[in-house]
Amino acid sequence: MTEKQTRRRRAVLVPLLAVGVAAWAVRSRLTERRTLHDSWQALPPRPVPAAEPVLAAAPVAVDEPAEPDAQLELMVSEPVVEPVSEPEPVLARARAVPAASAVASVTAPALPDTPFGPGSVRASADGSSPDADHVVKGKSATRVFYAPGSPYYARTRADVWFRTADDARAAGFTPRAPRRS
Repeated sequence: MTEKQTRRRRAVLVPLLAVGVAAWAVRSRLTERRTLHDSWQALPPRPVPAAEPVLAAAPVAVDEPAEPDAQLELMVSEPVVEPVSEPEPVLARARAVPAASAVASVTAPALPDTPFGPGSVRASADGSSPDADHVVKGKSATRVFYAPGSPYYARTRADVWFRTADDARAAGFTPRAPRRS
């Protein structure tokens, strides 16, 4: 065999050997771990539905037979009910909520009129200001406000509107940083 053929074989066999060793390592690691099926617990047995009442036939003799030769017996079924214990239903645990907070949560308005304190108002559905006095736009996710004349004021869709920049600062908003040149 020439040296060139030996190099080719090595070039093929060495990566294949490396892939095989890596696959073996991964497989051994996975078999050592607990799988999802190992940690599952068996479900409790299903409750047996209540059985229908068992009817038993009891022979009853008739006083006056229809034929004088034979005595007829009529079978009358009388219900024989065996007591079956019903499984108690599993009740979900109720969370204890104080009555005062339960009433307060029902009576509280869904959206406050001033979401960030005095001087703020929630934006309309289209992002416009519901009041002409509120001219400063605010983004609640970034806590950045845009005063009229600031960069990106026209293209910003507001989540909240403020009367002045001071109201926005008091609510914890910061002004939009100036453009970098």
